[in-house]
Amino acid sequence: MKQLIFICIIILEFSCTDYGVVKNDHQNDYKNRCKIEFLGKKEVPADDETSVLSNYIQFVDTKKMPNTFAALNEYSNSIYYYDYDSLKIRTVVHYEKEGANGVGLIQGFCYLNPDSIFVFCENMQTVYLTNEKAQVKWRKLIPAQAIGGPDFMPALPYLQTTSPLKYVDNKLVMQGGNTETLYETATNSPITSIYDIEKDTVFFANNYPEQYYKYNWGDWAYKFPYYDLNERKKLLVISFPQDHFLYVYSIINGECLKYYAGSRLIKRINAYDEKKEFIPYLNDARIKDWYYSNPSYRTVIYDKYRRLYYRIGLLPREEKMKGFYNMKPSVLIVLDDGFNYLGEALLPDDVDLWTTECFVSKEGLNIQVLTDDEDFYTFYQFKVRIEE
Repeated sequence: MKQLIFICIIILEFSCTDYGVVKNDHQNDYKNRCKIEFLGKKEVPADDETSVLSNYIQFVDTKKMPNTFAALNEYSNSIYYYDYDSLKIRTVVHYEKEGANGVGLIQGFCYLNPDSIFVFCENMQTVYLTNEKAQVKWRKLIPAQAIGGPDFMPALPYLQTTSPLKYVDNKLVMQGGNTETLYETATNSPITSIYDIEKDTVFFANNYPEQYYKYNWGDWAYKFPYYDLNERKKLLVISFPQDHFLYVYSIINGECLKYYAGSRLIKRINAYDEKKEFIPYLNDARIKDWYYSNPSYRTVIYDKYRRLYYRIGLLPREEKMKGFYNMKPSVLIVLDDGFNYLGEALLPDDVDLWTTECFVSKEGLNIQVLTDDEDFYTFYQFKVRIEE
């Protein structure tokens, strides 16, 4: 009889184990001290050659280019720089695709000064140093594709607004994401490429957390990691969609630490499939149902003016959101400069916030709003208030 009871206990414990689930064990550990204030709407006029649905926008604030909204025009292979006060165009830099100054089709850029503008061509996996006249000074192939294989699979850099090209300490930082594969381990699939300009070397860092090589997360797009850079501290801050923590990599010493940055509204995240196996053809209806019924995290962005970190979480779809592009309500999570949780607040759900198209300006957090008006980039501006 004792043996039978022992077996029953084992079976019970085994059956209660949650496989394919990422739990939030700190959901109620912290006090919410945040309130979000809506500051207003800002509209940046776009010319006839510009689509406001750009996948790469940045905010530039340097001595030579202060308080500037910068946007990539993929149609004309150009970068538009707007004065964010007057909303007028400061300058437009048009790049050739071929020839001595050809850079291919630009996917992203990093502005330092008029003589140093880095641009990246994803098709050729090449970064170029250019100037404001679109002249190429040098080019560098990022070798992730050439050295990749089943034993070592660095992600190809893939730039977008919230996974940008960054410069720090004479290094260029880029990030990408890997698709589902049976060969992924804890060490063989780094997502970050760092090019040391002075040494002319590329090294790779930051693998996916454990749940990504244990379970199936549907496809490349659903597990794509976002990041931002704290240039003052030289810290690379990564937000994985299905992880309640932020992963912080030091450019200085290569150390990687993680800090809790989950939402009180996100208790658990279920994997697409608890079995890590190759699925050649995904069930489109099933994967959409999984995505919209599950929460996840997206953008992380550093506010250098207020020394805060913002992380955006997406909640399960509500019926009233079905007509929106995003289709999921969103929550803004706030951490201080030392990665201490300060609180969170829901973002408005009566507009279609494009939560991956955002940046921080002196006024506050700017998130693009999708509207039917194609003549303007439309942004909602928010300011976070911390209760003492």
